[in-house]
Amino acid sequence: MMASFSFLKLFKPVQDLCTFARFYYKKRQQLKNTPLSTGGEVSNYQFGQLKKILDYAYKDVPYYTRLFNEVKFHPDDFRSLEDIKKIPYIDKNIIRQNQQDLISKSFPEKYLKYEHTGGTTGLPLDFVLDKRTSSPYETAYLENIWRTVGYRRYDRCIVLRQDHVPGIIEGKKYWKINRMTNWLTMSAFHLNEDTFEVFYKKIIDFKPRFIIAFPSNAYLLAKFIKERDYQPLSSLRGIICSSENMYDWQRKFMEETYRVRVFSYYGHSEKCALAAECNNSTDYRFHPQYGFVELINENNDWCSADGEKGEIVVTGFNNYASPLIRYRTDDIGIYTTRRCGVTPHWLTIKKIEGRIQDFVVDADGTPKTAIHIDRPFWNIRDKIYAYQYIQDIPGKLKLLIHPIDKLDNQQIESIRKLFADAYFKTELDVEQVEYIPRTKTGKFKYLVQNIKKYDLNSAR
Repeated sequence: MMASFSFLKLFKPVQDLCTFARFYYKKRQQLKNTPLSTGGEVSNYQFGQLKKILDYAYKDVPYYTRLFNEVKFHPDDFRSLEDIKKIPYIDKNIIRQNQQDLISKSFPEKYLKYEHTGGTTGLPLDFVLDKRTSSPYETAYLENIWRTVGYRRYDRCIVLRQDHVPGIIEGKKYWKINRMTNWLTMSAFHLNEDTFEVFYKKIIDFKPRFIIAFPSNAYLLAKFIKERDYQPLSSLRGIICSSENMYDWQRKFMEETYRVRVFSYYGHSEKCALAAECNNSTDYRFHPQYGFVELINENNDWCSADGEKGEIVVTGFNNYASPLIRYRTDDIGIYTTRRCGVTPHWLTIKKIEGRIQDFVVDADGTPKTAIHIDRPFWNIRDKIYAYQYIQDIPGKLKLLIHPIDKLDNQQIESIRKLFADAYFKTELDVEQVEYIPRTKTGKFKYLVQNIKKYDLNSAR
């Protein structure tokens, strides 16, 4: 038994790689065979995918069985794309309250992959994906859209998105290479004026063709290069950004410094929608093979006027472990009647407002993305109602915590430590309170940035 167990354990990485390759090539071939270049092709494909997932959800997902019965909707009632409006929305609170009922009862437990997402939207959201397909499918989709800037599989890439990279040696090594992908993942948390020389030398030696990064991290690297009057990276062919919206001044500064195109795409951890900039503009095209996207205006209808704002509501096509149908993302898009010449029938928006990130300004006046401010609460998210950061001066933050029961000193120190890992040049003052007020419109702000005049331009 021991020998058999060891044998299986030894070859598990090979099995995992074979599974990845099988689903990756399957999705890549599907994307090649379904370019969806005409309006009829887009509508027919999306209708078919929606009908399939509605049938499945009604039959196999307890939450949707109950919901459809309550609103007297049956998948047979779905006869046109407009009929999707008969189904109520789902949001983060509903997912939190119904996580188990949102998992397909026919889906094998061994293939469930439990994930979570956070950022400046608040406490982490737990959800479920298909362990076999989520990663290879995502890889195939991303490679497909990155071809816009010339990316090809196995191109050398610097990745500046990760917070914790294993094997760090302070002052010497802040990265880890993946020989399978040819990517060098660098610890974005450790990139600062003191470590820049070590980072820069390694990047020059690595000769990357692309940098894959949060906009704030790619910008910070460019800022250090510009301040020291260093030569741009001669091997570089493009900057690929996501997860934060990009300010115009950031894009302009990076393109002037790196001397390559800065390309941005939009997606989210729940994997229900994917959009990327057009070939000849910064408008975002939603890829219809990935999911069905609605832009819902204040009248609860689809946006149709140029410049009209709406919430991005999505239905993913790829996750049958726990389907999300009409999922409200809380992200706001601005509709445009402009269309990319290559794909004129794909839903296109000018801008995504909901993901404009606030910044924490450290003691040196450097803006650090606020996308990690929720990290200190991941391990105690069941012990608090809400939290809010407030910044009035660079290098100092006040943190208000509304706990379910008062947090002890050990928990507070853990919050301080995890915060310092991301924002080591910023002091944190923690205060436990009985209530944290909302805005006049009833919304909740997780970071109140009061350095108004700073407006992020002084970072240039």
